[in-house]
Amino acid sequence: MRIPRTPSLALLVLALGAACSEQADPGPREGERPKNVILFLIDTLRADRLGTYGNDTQPSPHLDAFAAENVLFENFYAPSPYTATSHASLFTSVHPSTHGIWNRQRLASRDGDVFPALPKDAVTLAEVLQESGFQTAAIAGGGYVNERRGLAQGFDLFDSRTFGAKDRMDRALRWLEEERKEDSPFFMFLHTYQVHYPYLPDDETIDRFDAEYQGPLRDAVRGARDFAAEYLKKNPTKSPIGPVQKQFFKPLFEADEFSDRDKEFVFALYDAEINIVDREFARLRAWLEESGHAEDTMIVITSDHGEELWEHGYFGHHRVWEEVMHIPLLVSVPGGPSGVRRQDSGDLLDLMPTILGELDLELPDSCQGLDLQVHDPHPDLGPREHVHMANWPEAREARRFGNEKVHVYPGSDTHAQCFDLESDPHETKDLADTSGGKKIIAEFETQLAEFHRRSEKVRKQFGLFPVYHSLGSFTPEMRAELEGLGYLADDE
Repeated sequence: MRIPRTPSLALLVLALGAACSEQADPGPREGERPKNVILFLIDTLRADRLGTYGNDTQPSPHLDAFAAENVLFENFYAPSPYTATSHASLFTSVHPSTHGIWNRQRLASRDGDVFPALPKDAVTLAEVLQESGFQTAAIAGGGYVNERRGLAQGFDLFDSRTFGAKDRMDRALRWLEEERKEDSPFFMFLHTYQVHYPYLPDDETIDRFDAEYQGPLRDAVRGARDFAAEYLKKNPTKSPIGPVQKQFFKPLFEADEFSDRDKEFVFALYDAEINIVDREFARLRAWLEESGHAEDTMIVITSDHGEELWEHGYFGHHRVWEEVMHIPLLVSVPGGPSGVRRQDSGDLLDLMPTILGELDLELPDSCQGLDLQVHDPHPDLGPREHVHMANWPEAREARRFGNEKVHVYPGSDTHAQCFDLESDPHETKDLADTSGGKKIIAEFETQLAEFHRRSEKVRKQFGLFPVYHSLGSFTPEMRAELEGLGYLADDE
C-alpha cells in the first residue's frame, strides 16, 4: 500500500484551501507516547444524553468518570448524520463531499439505489497503523459498518455483525486476551449499535429511567425481547434485529400516533441503552487495568452521529440539527492531562491526525483534519474558522462559525436558517431575517461553491472516487441487518 507523505502541514493547507487551518508547531512531546490505541465508537450517541454533558438521568457513570479523569471536548461534531459517511470520514480524515460515501445514493446512470464504498486508493487509519507494525482489529456492529463499504481496509481482523454491546465486548476481550500477539502494539476499533433504534433494554434497566410507563411501547419492547431470545436459540449466528423491527416496532412508528408520554418513554429507552453500553465500557477498563495496559493505551470514545427524538418534529437521523450532529469526544493518552474540558471545535476528521500525532506517525497527504494535540491541556491550534456538516445528496448542509450555525438547502426552495448556539443551543430561534443572520448566511453561501470545487479537486488528486455496489451484492445477512436498522425503509 502506498502512503504518500507531505513535507509540511502548510502545503497540505494550501492544497485543500478552507478545508482545514494550519496548526502551530506543538514542539517536542514530553513523556511517553501510547503503545496501543482503542477507538470505541458508540453508534447514534448524541452528546447531551451522557451525564458528563448534562443529562440529569445519569445513564453513564463509567463514561462520566473516564471523562472526569481525562479530556472531554465540549464542541465536537459528526461531519454527517449518516453511518457509512461518518465512518468513511473518521477512517480517512476526508470530508464527505470529497469521498462521497453516502449511506445510499441514486444515480441517473444506474437502476435502483447504489451503495458507495471507499476505493483502494483511499488511505485509512488502520492501513497506516498496520503498515507501522500495529496489529489491527475491528469488532463492529454490522449494518453499514461492513467490508462492502471499504471500511475493512487495513484490518487484520474485521468482525462486524449486528449483535448487542455485550456480544461485541465479549468478542473484543477474546481478541485482546487470546488472539493478539503480546509483543506488538495493537489498534482496536470497537463499535456497537446498542444505542441505535430499535431499543431492547431489559426491564430492570428500563425501570431505572421510567418505571411508571406501561403503554404500548413497553409491551412492544417486552414482546420483541422475548422474540429475540427465542430467535437466537434457533439461529445463534444470525441477528434477530430485522424480524424484531418488522414485527414489533415498524407498525408503531409508521402509525405516528405517539403521545407525549410515549415519547418520554423513548428517551428512557435511549438512556437505558446508553447505560448498557456504559456497563460494557467498565468491563473494557477493568481488562486494561488487570492486564497492565491502562498506562500504555490511548482510548478515544466518540460516535458517528446522534439522534433526533422529536425535538424538531422528527424521529431519526437525517438532518443536521444539534441533537444529531453534536457528538461526544472523550480521550485519554498516557501521561496526558486529567479533568480537562476543551472548548475548541472539532469533528471526526480530526481523529486520524490526532491519533497519528500522538504516535508520532506522519499523515497521508489526503488528510483534511487537524491534530487536536490532546496531550497538551492548552494547545495553540490556531484559529479554526468553521466545522462543516452535510447530508448533501438530500440537500442539507450546515456550518458552525464560532457560536453561530447556518443551515442551507442547496437546490431547494427552503430558505437558509441561522442560529446562535450560545443563547439558543436547541436551534429554535431562526435569525435568518436579522442583519447579522443575513451576513453570515451570505458568507456561507459564498464559501460553499468554492468548498465543493476544492472537494472535487482533492477527489481527483488522490483518486477518491467511490466504488458503487448494488444492494444485490450484499449478503442476505447484511441486507437483513440493514432492514432491521431502518436503512432500507427510507433514506436514513
